[in-house]
Amino acid sequence: MKNAEIKILSGLNVLLVEDQTLIALDTETMLLELGAAKVETFTAAEEAHAWLASASPDAGVLDINLGASSSFSIAEALRRRQIPFIFTTGYGDTKMIPDAFADIEIVDKPYTPDGLQLALCICLRIDRGGI
Repeated sequence: MKNAEIKILSGLNVLLVEDQTLIALDTETMLLELGAAKVETFTAAEEAHAWLASASPDAGVLDINLGASSSFSIAEALRRRQIPFIFTTGYGDTKMIPDAFADIEIVDKPYTPDGLQLALCICLRIDRGGI
């Protein structure tokens, strides 16, 4: 990470929805290195919705394709609550993304810490000076 000293997620709680365990572990590590206070990780939309019923993250990182389902319902819930989020995808095909989410940053897998950081800076409207 180019600017590891810049902790763009300093003190924030992040919701991570990723159905691939190894990717989830790597992503959680990256988010913690970016300063996240806590990363709540879920592999299915239903689990994330259950958690969201009583919790409020500061930001979200959502894998679009969750096997038999997608994270779009979680994205809708976050948007209703004005919680910023980004999408991740391993398919590179953005045609499946509903028009309502055309403005959301997308990070293609396999992503790098710098790519994740940049997308989060844009999502959180953080000045990227030097990043």
